[in-house]
Amino acid sequence: MQNINRPEWTKLNYIGWLAFFKNNGKYRLTIDELSLGTLSEYDKKLIAPSIAAFQCGEHSEGISLKKYAEKFSKLYDENIYNEVIDWFIKEENFHSHYLYVFMKGENIPFCKKNRLDKLFRKIRQCSGIESEIITLVTAEIIALTYYSVLGDATDSKELKKICHQMLHDELPHIVFQSYTISHFKQNISLRMKRRILMEITTIAVYFAFYKFFKKNLCSFSFFRKENLGYLSQSEHIIKQFALADDNRKNYVNYGVSDN
Repeated sequence: MQNINRPEWTKLNYIGWLAFFKNNGKYRLTIDELSLGTLSEYDKKLIAPSIAAFQCGEHSEGISLKKYAEKFSKLYDENIYNEVIDWFIKEENFHSHYLYVFMKGENIPFCKKNRLDKLFRKIRQCSGIESEIITLVTAEIIALTYYSVLGDATDSKELKKICHQMLHDELPHIVFQSYTISHFKQNISLRMKRRILMEITTIAVYFAFYKFFKKNLCSFSFFRKENLGYLSQSEHIIKQFALADDNRKNYVNYGVSDN
């Protein structure tokens, strides 16, 4: 598990995140397609179900997210949030493209739909921006642990490059989504909802791809520990954001009353 509580991310507001995503967009991964097609049948069979599911999950037009972003921007007076979300969706679709190129080059079948992705989408759309964001960040945390395992699952240099890029991009995503969650009312209900969703998702993903994780010596206890560790970091960062916002409001109120 890596540390995501980094000042270069935790100090950003949405203006900062917009600049971050724009700058990150300048440095996209180039995959050497000529070096693909070298995986053994055993390796392809081992990673095919999970990589196909994650490739499907990474691809989205973000219609629902954009709709809720519009409401969020008005409710919290964060007009730039819409543009930030557009850049975020672009980055996610780059991830899907990386996996698409790799799978095509290795002749790994694609899947247009899978049960886990369908479940995620239903949960995300069930009750507004709060469910949308906490479900999205749950999936990204799961992805962090998955790509860490996938990168070591084969000898493919291109797959290792892809997984390294995924981790590079997904780590700050957790902080970005945590910043958004800090805008919501912070209570035990929200924390419990996140914890329960993480526990359920961890079980669902691990046992959906049990053979993959088992063959790569990733136990359920390790998978769960990693996911809950990132969740804990996210919650700590949210507290930092919320405290900073409270301090700012108190400072402004003090200044106004003092005049």
